[in-house]
Formats: sequence, structure tokens, C-alpha cells
Amino acid sequence: MLSAVTHPRRGLSLIELLVVVAIFGMIAVTVLPNIAATTESRRSREAARMVTSFIAKAQSRALGRREWSGFMLVATGSTSLSAAELFLADVPAIYRGDTVPALLSISGTTSGSTRIATGTNSQLTLSGSLGAGVRQNDLIRFDGRNPWYEVAADATTGTSVTFRIRGILTGAAKTTSNSEGAGQKEHNTPWPAAGLPVPFEVLRQPVSSGSPFSLPDGRVIDLYWSGYGPPQVGSYMPLQTGTTGFATAGASSAVLYDGTGRLRQIQVSLGSTLNRLTVTGPVFLLLGRADRAGRAYDASVGGSDDSLGANWQYPDSYWIAIDPFTGVAKSAECKPNPTGSTDMERLIDSQDWIREMLLTGGN
Repeated sequence: MLSAVTHPRRGLSLIELLVVVAIFGMIAVTVLPNIAATTESRRSREAARMVTSFIAKAQSRALGRREWSGFMLVATGSTSLSAAELFLADVPAIYRGDTVPALLSISGTTSGSTRIATGTNSQLTLSGSLGAGVRQNDLIRFDGRNPWYEVAADATTGTSVTFRIRGILTGAAKTTSNSEGAGQKEHNTPWPAAGLPVPFEVLRQPVSSGSPFSLPDGRVIDLYWSGYGPPQVGSYMPLQTGTTGFATAGASSAVLYDGTGRLRQIQVSLGSTLNRLTVTGPVFLLLGRADRAGRAYDASVGGSDDSLGANWQYPDSYWIAIDPFTGVAKSAECKPNPTGSTDMERLIDSQDWIREMLLTGGN
């Protein structure tokens, strides 16, 4: 008769099970947030790579062209401070009329009159066969040798248009006007002679071209903090300035290259005002999460809530910088824990890594 063999039952005691559960809890608390942060950073890094590739495409399209071209950032809505889509942009060929010859007769007050001297209007009316489609803030000149003036209103009738000295606006619009250092004043800018028909040229604003490029994974260009210029307070300028605040909601920007691929100008549309900005340093685009776009600096950033504060306060956001001389775009993470006594100082400190990359030529 075989003897019975007793096998002990194997398992975990209640204490051992509690220890295992506690270990898993500690792992969840310490490791999972890091994994989530890594995922956010990876998504931003991939989006930044796609944006720099898009900008490189825009620059390559400009090479050899007579008219400038580049790309456009269009706010997602009239109250938005972010852009989720980028468009290629082209400046149309100079418009010289629909007939040969196309001439315009100028009428209105001439230079030196009280009307111009007071600065209440500073504009003349021109009549002829201009053709529809000339838009407010386009540039126009006459006889191929006069200065470029600014169109004051859309030429909806196709027979007349109003134009003004560049930078001469009325009311609150004066505070937003920037005419790329044109230096036009009423005392130093001659009006064209009135009466005789003269040929004209219209330099139009850039228009979007092709289908938009949409940013993935809830990423946007944070227009509130994007800007251009050297790394000094007072020199770094917001990209989309307005009469109040750091940026204007709903504005759109066009970044333009010349035929050599060099960055030449930024045109910012602020409703009825168009700012033509002379580039005084690298252009910086802040790429971050849509739910943080337009947020101000928050000193409490660093806790479990990663939706507080500005995008540039987080290392999972990226700066994309365009070198003004080569036109090449590069990207780098926002420097964590930026320091400074003001928001602008902290913002510039967050650009430390990308500015260093521009200086050293790194990727």
C-alpha cells in the first residue's frame, strides 16, 4: 500500500500581498507621471520637427523668385491666441492694371496744404481704371519713381482707391502702425502731381497657397509669446502686438523670404491695420499644448497640475527659431525653471538653449 505524500499548499500571506500592493502603488506614484511627461515631450518634439520641415519647404519655394514668399500663421478664431494650422504664402506679382496702358488720374489736396499739415486725414483720392481686388494696406506707387504709399480702403468699385502716406493713421490705430522704418512724414514725403494720368504699380499682400498643414496631438503655435529680436528686454518684440496686452487675439502673421532664402519681413494683420515688421533678430515660435496657449506666467508651476502657467514654463514645449540671415529653422526644448524678475526676463531665459543652438550652428 502506497503511503500518502503530503504537499504543502503554496500562496501569499495577507501581509505579503499588502507589501506587493504597496510597491505597485509607489511605482504608480513615481514612474507613471514621468512616463506621461515623456509622452508629452515626445509629441511636442515630433510636432516641432514637422514644423521645421514645413518652414524649410517654405524657404525652398522662395529661392529664385522675384516676389517674396514664405508661410502664414492664422489664429484658429477671432478670440484665439494660437495657430493650429500653417499655410504656405506667396506675394502676388505686382499689379499694373487690366488694360494697356492702365493710367490713373490723381485728385485731391496737394503737398503743403492745411489738410496734410494738420494730419487729420493725410490721404488723396485717385480715380481711373484700377481694377477690383486691391485691398486695404496694399502698397501703391506712381510713374515708377514715387514713394510707395499705403492703400487706405478696399477698391471695391474698381474705379477708385484712397491712399495715404505710410504710417499716417488716425485715432487708436496710430499706436499699432509699423511701416518697417519707412520714415515717411508729411514734411518729407512728396505727393504725386495731380491732374495728369500716370501709370501705377500695386504691391499686394501675401495670400495663402495650397492646403494647410495641421499640427498634430493638440499642439499649437502659441502666438501670445512668439516674437522676434535679440535677447534683451526691450529688444525682443512680440510677434502679434496690439493696443492692449502682449498680443492681439485673432491676428495673423506672414513670414516672408526673398529670392535668396533670407528672412526679409513679417507682416502682421490686426484687423484693419497691417504691420510690416523689419526683422531685427531671430524669429521665435513657441510650440506647446493648446490648453496652455495664451496663458500668463504662473509661479506655482511644478505641482501635479501641468496645465497651469505659460507653455514656455514646461520642458515639454519647444522653441522654433528662424535665423534671419540664413533663413534656416531650428528647434530646441524650452529651458526648464527659467529665472528672472519679470515675465519678459523669464521668457528670454527659457530661450537660452535655442539661442545657443543658433550661435553654435547645432541641430
